[in-house]
Amino acid sequence: MTSTDNNWPENWFVRRVRETGSTNTDLFADAMAGAPSHSVLMADNQTAGRGRLDRTWQAKPGTNLLVSLLFRSEANSLTAWPRIVALAATNACQELIASDRASMKSAPLLKLKWPNDLLIDDRKLGGMLSVGDQQKQFVVVGIGINVGWSPPEAVALGEFFGEKISTPVNLLEQMLREITRIEKLSEDELHQQYIEKLATLGKKVRVELTSGAVIIGQAQDVDVDGRLIVIETSNKSARHIIDTGDVVHLRNADHD
Repeated sequence: MTSTDNNWPENWFVRRVRETGSTNTDLFADAMAGAPSHSVLMADNQTAGRGRLDRTWQAKPGTNLLVSLLFRSEANSLTAWPRIVALAATNACQELIASDRASMKSAPLLKLKWPNDLLIDDRKLGGMLSVGDQQKQFVVVGIGINVGWSPPEAVALGEFFGEKISTPVNLLEQMLREITRIEKLSEDELHQQYIEKLATLGKKVRVELTSGAVIIGQAQDVDVDGRLIVIETSNKSARHIIDTGDVVHLRNADHD
């Protein structure tokens, strides 16, 4: 069953289904068939959801935000969309929590772990996976955010709400409004806002590359294309520019 009955922001094409295998797989197929930019597929349940490095991504039906978003643009600007979505998701979550805690002293601070994880106090709130076709000039950005449920080692937005209860639909509405705002920023403005949210910068990290190689060092910077720059611990002259990899934040006590 498909639903489109919501007050979604203007110029978005949102479709909601009760269940699917993977929103990324379905929306990628829609994109290949000519679906317009800013098409969105939201599912109450996924049976074959995947995260980075082919990890399984599943949640209790109806509890979390499971959504994919399609963007079309010039091939050289496609890499900006995952950062736009990550920044928008972080801002949207922060705003929903803050709106419920207006009379309280403070709200938890949300950050990003490069390249795609949303964090609250170093616990995982959500993750992203992007797939695309440069020749056809589109990217599909999939994101899962724990709203009402999370695994024991992770965290859910619902833990930070008082009387107000936020739903996956509330979060998606806020997120789409944020994307609409952020996509109008200049490249420099986007870069600055993105790095301000990154918890990874300055941290000692362990980076697992898709080749199987491992780099241990300090996360020094992120370039305007979103690539992580790491200085090796054992060789300070070794500077790595990483576009794909899995990052673990290390504590000072962790050895190389």
